[in-house]
Amino acid sequence: MSDEVPVTRTDLLVLIVVSLTGGTLIASLMLTPAISPQFINAIFVGTMLLAFFLFIPIMGARLFIDDWNDE
Repeated sequence: MSDEVPVTRTDLLVLIVVSLTGGTLIASLMLTPAISPQFINAIFVGTMLLAFFLFIPIMGARLFIDDWNDE
């Protein structure tokens, strides 16, 4: 009896968009926006950080919305 939650493409798309946008915002707050290796690396680090911490909340939000729509 397992309660597996399937990951849909929509979940991954939302996670990518939110993480990339937030990673860019975090990088902009830490460094002056410029096309440089340091800024691109800061965007990457911020994106990975957000993707790691937001995966479960985004899945939870999707399950909440699905349950709400079913009722």
